[in-house]
Amino acid sequence: MVTVANGFSRRRRMFVVISAGVPVLIFAQVLLAGLSIYYDGSLLVVHKGLGMLIAVPIVSLVVLALRHDDLRPNLGRALVLLALYCLQVALMSIGRETGSGFLQALHVANAFVMGAFSDFAARQARGLS
Repeated sequence: MVTVANGFSRRRRMFVVISAGVPVLIFAQVLLAGLSIYYDGSLLVVHKGLGMLIAVPIVSLVVLALRHDDLRPNLGRALVLLALYCLQVALMSIGRETGSGFLQALHVANAFVMGAFSDFAARQARGLS
């Protein structure tokens, strides 16, 4: 296994960078949601698009943790993050289809849970030896 200057393998470094990007993307999502409500409603389209794009790094984290033994300690957190993401999409989709404002409100609350958990997972990924 090739290591770089800080002692991390190349794939571990990639995992850490991807996991650090997820909370940033979630923050951007929350910001876009607020801007679409209070500033410009057309930003909702960008919010939805970025929401679908967030799946790529989250799924990447799961795949990397499954494929490489040195990243396996991160698998549980990556799966929880994937489950929170699936719940996020389900809350909005089901809420919209059924007209349930309660489910749509839970979509907002889950965004903050996802943000906090993704930050925790990124910190743990960086700290694991």
